[in-house]
Amino acid sequence: MEKIRRNRAKTTQRIIDALEEVIAERGLEGIGVNRIAEKAGVSKVLIYRYFGGLDGLLEYYVKMGKLFPMFTPAVLDQIRPLHESDLARVWYRQVIQTFRFFRTFKAAREILKANIIENDTTAEATSRAQDEELTRLVEQLSFVKGADVQAVSAVMIGAMSYLTLLAQNNRTMIGIDLRSEEGWNRIESAVKTIYIALNKIVVQSKDTTLELQSSGLPTGYW
Repeated sequence: MEKIRRNRAKTTQRIIDALEEVIAERGLEGIGVNRIAEKAGVSKVLIYRYFGGLDGLLEYYVKMGKLFPMFTPAVLDQIRPLHESDLARVWYRQVIQTFRFFRTFKAAREILKANIIENDTTAEATSRAQDEELTRLVEQLSFVKGADVQAVSAVMIGAMSYLTLLAQNNRTMIGIDLRSEEGWNRIESAVKTIYIALNKIVVQSKDTTLELQSSGLPTGYW
């Protein structure tokens, strides 16, 4: 039984590796079960058996934790802000790290494109899986009660997603070169500025509770 589990794990990884290669070569709209199976050196029947088909494979890939990290309760306790001013750092670091990964990994950027492809069931399933993962991530890292953290995150993540896709297409935004390090340094600096400003609102307002580590300062408010 253990050998069977190990063999399945190895085969699954080969399929995932093949999926990434095919996406990077052909884009999300150019992938198919036959191409992935051929690249992985497996029967396409295995892909259907393991994942139920292409949509299931892409959903598995999005949710395996490579694109959007999974935090255990122990890790979340460590990430939780210790001081009132730490909240901004938690938020902007995660946004910046996530989109640095998307910018440097072609297969991930192609997955991101699923959100703007119309009338395609595979893109719709992939986009839905991404949204579920982003919702989970935002809920895990909000550390704020009573504020519409989802809406704020939607604006920030939506903007970063769009800028990332513009960069892949060699576009600029308001004169900022999104293919240059200097351009992205400016974008990341702006992200930090926005979250630092939001953090100040958290501390100064009396409407919303900020959850700190038990050893930190008294709870602040949004």
